[in-house]
Amino acid sequence: MGDQKQCAALSNVLNKVKPYVAIISLQFGYAGMYIISMVSLKHGMSNFILATYSHVVVTIVIAPFAFVLERKTRPKMTLPIFLRIVALGFVG
Repeated sequence: MGDQKQCAALSNVLNKVKPYVAIISLQFGYAGMYIISMVSLKHGMSNFILATYSHVVVTIVIAPFAFVLERKTRPKMTLPIFLRIVALGFVG
């Protein structure tokens, strides 16, 4: 009985701390990206190439999470949905 209360209390604390951990890890990611960007730009890399490389890396990192975590919530790709996506791509 005591173990269940301790587990519940620990779970409650972890749920409350989760947003803070996420924000701290996000700040470390921003700092790392800033350092890598400054070093790359000082060594002569083009701004456009740096933006392209960073978008490619982020896509490679985030895409698997989107496919795995939202596998069952995604609607099927029908022709009307595809045409809406294309139209939004052209309109911006």
